[in-house]
Order: sequence, then structure tokens, then C-alpha cells
Amino acid sequence: MTEQVGRGRTILIIEDDREMARLVRTYLEHAGYTVEHAETGEEGIACTQRIHPHLILLDLMLPLRSGWEICRVLRASISAPIIMVTGRGTEDDRLRGFAEGADDYVTKPFSPRELVARIGAVLRRNHPTVTRIIETGFLKIDPAQRIVFVRNKNVALREREFDLLLYLALHPNVVCSRADLLDHVWGYDFAGDERTVDTHVRRVREALGPAGSLLKTVWGIGYKLIGDEV
Repeated sequence: MTEQVGRGRTILIIEDDREMARLVRTYLEHAGYTVEHAETGEEGIACTQRIHPHLILLDLMLPLRSGWEICRVLRASISAPIIMVTGRGTEDDRLRGFAEGADDYVTKPFSPRELVARIGAVLRRNHPTVTRIIETGFLKIDPAQRIVFVRNKNVALREREFDLLLYLALHPNVVCSRADLLDHVWGYDFAGDERTVDTHVRRVREALGPAGSLLKTVWGIGYKLIGDEV
């Protein structure tokens, strides 16, 4: 029996080419993913807010609003990985895609099997395979369920915020530079500014409340989480 690698994960396809979307959906569902489809950028934004997908496949050449603009809008409110799918494959196009917040860039025509494999790779990069519960002070992180508790109260974090906190928790008392955090949490090909890290750290601290003091700034370098060795 084929391993259902995508079980429990939802993929949103934002693509106005119905035949292309149907083909990709078939391969993704065969791999075990739940798939939603939006034909326009506006539908994609609304669907994202409704279903909170684990990953978004975003076509660049959309009607009304370009994939660039949609990616920028999505990235302002979500941290789920975004893979741009387009027939434009120049270096400038790829760099612009990364600058707008894309996590990967796939050029048409492409192999659907390769696309599924790349989706799996991006999701693994964004969600490290860690199952043990991590506890320090009154902060508890359950990586398998992607849940954070402070004094046994569930704390809501966005996906990228959770990934950032988890990475720091897996390296307790280690100073992680902003560049290191960008490489391991956002991905080596992230083209954004290092200040993105500062913004996410601030949000994590605010969400953690009293446990936010465990997240220390090391001026001029980066951040570390005070905790027990894991």
C-alpha cells in the first residue's frame, strides 16, 4: 500500500487553470493530502483565512491580481509555506518570488511527482520531525501536536512563530544568530530582511506572556531560549 505522506495536511491550490489544478490535485490526494482549490487570488485569500492550509501552491499569472501581490498579502498574515508555480522562470522572477515571501519556486512545465516531492521537502523543512514534549519552567511545547502551553494554558501561535520557538527550544541556552534562524526556520533561500526574525520574536514573547522572559535577546547577535538541556 502506498504511504500516505500527506495525511493530516491540507494544501491550497490557487490556480486559474482548472485542468492544471485538477492534475495537481489528483497527485496530491494520491499522496494523502487534503486539497482545496481557488481560481482567483481573492478566493485564495478568503480560503486561506477559512481553512488555514499547511502549504499554498500559488500561480503567478492570476486574473485581476498577480501572484506577486497575492503572495505579499498572504505573507503579511500567515507563515505557512508558499510555493510559486509559474511559466516565468528567469532569475529575476525567482528572486522577486523569494523577496515577496515565497518558500520555493516551480517553473512550468513540471513533473507532478517532483512537485509532490518538493512539497514534502518544504513541509519537512518547516516542521522538523520531533515528537518528545519539551518543558522548561512553566513552558511546555508539544511538537507532535504543534501545541504550546504556558502554565497549562494553550497559547495560540502562528506556524512560523511555532517553528521559531521550537528551534530555539531544541537548542536551549545556545545563542542563535538571526542568520542562523533564517536558514533553519525560514529556509536557506529566504531573501527577506533579518528584521523579520525580530518581528517574529516579539510576537512570540507577547503570546507567551509570563514565559516570554525565557526568550532572551543577545544584543548584536541574536536570541536564545533559557531552558533545560534536551
